[in-house]
Amino acid sequence: MSENSGFHIQTVIILAVFALVFGLLYFSNRRHAFSGWIALGFSAATAAYIIDSTRSSTTNIGVVFASTGLFWIFCLVIAKAIHVRCHAVFPNILAGLILIFATAAFTWLTFVALDISMRSVLVNVVAGLLLILSLPPLWKAGDRLIDGALFGVIATVAATFIGWVVIVYFLLDLTLTEQSYAQSTYAWIFQFTNGICALALAVVLLFAAGHDMVLHFHGQSNRDPLTGLLNRRGLKALFKTRPDHAQGAIYVRSIILFDIDHFKRVNDQYGHAAGDKVLQRIAKTVSGLCQEYGQVARTGGEEFAILTHWIPVETAQFLAHPELGSNQKVTASFGLAILTETDSLDDAMDRADKALYHAKQNGRNQVALAKAA
Repeated sequence: MSENSGFHIQTVIILAVFALVFGLLYFSNRRHAFSGWIALGFSAATAAYIIDSTRSSTTNIGVVFASTGLFWIFCLVIAKAIHVRCHAVFPNILAGLILIFATAAFTWLTFVALDISMRSVLVNVVAGLLLILSLPPLWKAGDRLIDGALFGVIATVAATFIGWVVIVYFLLDLTLTEQSYAQSTYAWIFQFTNGICALALAVVLLFAAGHDMVLHFHGQSNRDPLTGLLNRRGLKALFKTRPDHAQGAIYVRSIILFDIDHFKRVNDQYGHAAGDKVLQRIAKTVSGLCQEYGQVARTGGEEFAILTHWIPVETAQFLAHPELGSNQKVTASFGLAILTETDSLDDAMDRADKALYHAKQNGRNQVALAKAA
């Protein structure tokens, strides 16, 4: 190795550690695909750095292709991870066209034009372009500090990849050959710059992954694991006594409680697995119906609640409809309470629960309106 072997070894170890950390984050929660993609990217970066830092004047050209390909894969996978995190559609066609052009140009500059200087420019420009693919979804989702930090770091790294080769070749007029590359100042700058950029990117990505997982687990504590709806704790966190929308005689805010009629019969006759599917289907149906009008929560076994926005009274009554499910084999009873400015969530739910009791006493499969507070 060269005199800079100590720096190379430290960089390789750090890159490998980040790949391991992101891998462990992914395997601890398989749903967090963002960490899995980042682990894959840093694994490619580690391999690319090892290969490039050990090149010599006698290195086989296949090794050069391998290090370049892994470097591009690292940038591509980072962009893919950002799209996964932002729930955005990855531009597969554009990325594919960039890689096809880049591979063709790299091959031409290796075997036909024999220009290692332009080839190095190509490697870095393509890497920068691949990273730039991750900026649009971050720009759209940039209402959080972490999104802004990711945007800034990735944009800086992409600009560094593209900018410094322009300085080296076009301003300093540096000329390289296959034989002189390994011991050149350019090779050291390339490895140093890319190592620092990868490490800076890793720190911000790790912070983003940790931030996302904290939000995920916090959200899970407010969610019912079976249906994905809010639980009672989540409903309380959502509830506010102060008006947050237009109000008056026309607009009201309501709490609607309902439970499935004779749900015990479903469990007894078909089993708890079937009962769970019924609960999930009802949760999906009610969530789809209420998505513009309020939030749905599962507050007990077969008990649900809808906390509406400020909507017309007629709309609230429409939401509390007695039939659930297109096959009409499962029905529910509803209790609807219109909120007042002084209501707490417990007070409103108590009145809605009494109305629900009356609906069930009067034959089920119907809506009962709670008395005013």
